Amino acid sequence: MFSKKYFDVALLMLLSIALLPYLVICFYAFPFADDFCFGWTASENISLVQKFLNQYLYWNGRYTADVLVNLHPLVSGKIVWYQLAIFVSLLITPVVLYFFAKQFIKDNGTAIVVVLFVTLFYFNYQPNITEGMYWFIGISNYHLGILSFIIQLTFLIKSFSAEGKGKIIFQTLSCLFLVISIGFNEIGAMLIPVFYFCMAVFNGKRQTANGKLWVAYCAVAVLASAFVFFSPGNFVRTHEFENRYDLFHSLLYSALQTARFIGTWVLSVPFILLSVVVISYADKIEKQWTKQIDYRIVFAFLLFTVFAGSFLPYFATGVLGQHRTINYVFFFFILLWILFLISVSEKFLLHQKLIAFKNEGVVVVLLVGSIFFMMHTGNGYRIIADYRSNSFKKYATEFYQRQEMILQNPDATIEKLSVIPATFTIVDVRSDSTWWVDKCMKKYYIETKFELK
Repeated sequence: MFSKKYFDVALLMLLSIALLPYLVICFYAFPFADDFCFGWTASENISLVQKFLNQYLYWNGRYTADVLVNLHPLVSGKIVWYQLAIFVSLLITPVVLYFFAKQFIKDNGTAIVVVLFVTLFYFNYQPNITEGMYWFIGISNYHLGILSFIIQLTFLIKSFSAEGKGKIIFQTLSCLFLVISIGFNEIGAMLIPVFYFCMAVFNGKRQTANGKLWVAYCAVAVLASAFVFFSPGNFVRTHEFENRYDLFHSLLYSALQTARFIGTWVLSVPFILLSVVVISYADKIEKQWTKQIDYRIVFAFLLFTVFAGSFLPYFATGVLGQHRTINYVFFFFILLWILFLISVSEKFLLHQKLIAFKNEGVVVVLLVGSIFFMMHTGNGYRIIADYRSNSFKKYATEFYQRQEMILQNPDATIEKLSVIPATFTIVDVRSDSTWWVDKCMKKYYIETKFELK
């Protein structure tokens, strides 16, 4: 027999080893593209309020992200602050998830293992890990938006069991983070109100004690969303794209992308193995939550979530672009898939039919096998390949060499980097003075007079 204590410790060590490379390469991440644009504009000698209004009124309605990008670490002129911002955003991911998971899983060891597995899967199979995790603009618009919404849900769930002043505090914090979460990007501004609308309808029909609360949250979510979608800057930005508002094209290609990404994730070996474990242990989750959930509604919302991640970019711009929005919905897909499996298992008593998988030896094989698969596939494989080829150090050396050339000869053409790690799919210069990336880089180095160190 395996001791649960040693079993959890062994898994935690293995998961920590698997996650460590993602944290280490934060210190090989360098600014690119929009980073230099915002590094330049955020350095302007005007108030933060005016910088915010310049974004909100003339570019987009992401009111939360508009604040963060104007606090860009490049304003310091120190590359370490840029890298630390990325490092901290990744480090707090399992921490935020842990407090959320504790609302459903009472055993600490199990909760930590589940959280680290979810974090590893999210890091490893994210479609564009560079723009999702190793780019300040990406984390400001998407990754931190995910964490903010998870914090909001955690406060909301805590408020249900709290009393007196504690209940008021949790609900106030939850409402605050609801407004903050919606202001990161348009996908969140669409999905979060839809979620609360569904919850308001569901609880209204069942006439639950918290029915009015869900309606109130729905109203707040819709109002906050309006500030995103109807901002003056959003109308300015959408006019930059000639192929916008093609409904048939958007619906068709979004449906294809939904099938593509869900198929890719669901058919991966670690996903299948972990799904078996989730179904087998579904009965360990708090019953009051699982018995109220209809697996069909969860699955429908899961499909809608991934679909929305494709539809809004297609409809607003005509293209899906760099998969930033898919990175965002991928995280929620993981959580919704777990909820779907638990709901299905509860409905059809699958955990009783898969009793053989509760054998500790079988569980060890499945979980350890999943970890090793993730270490040698997806983004994990790319990181290992870049380490072996020494790409990270070559990339860093070339980045600083190019910076020195720009500072010494501002009028010279900016050369492309010849070595870029496979892990970092950056948008580089084109050695073209009319290309926006080239222009932003020059404006940052020449007009702000910063030299990144």
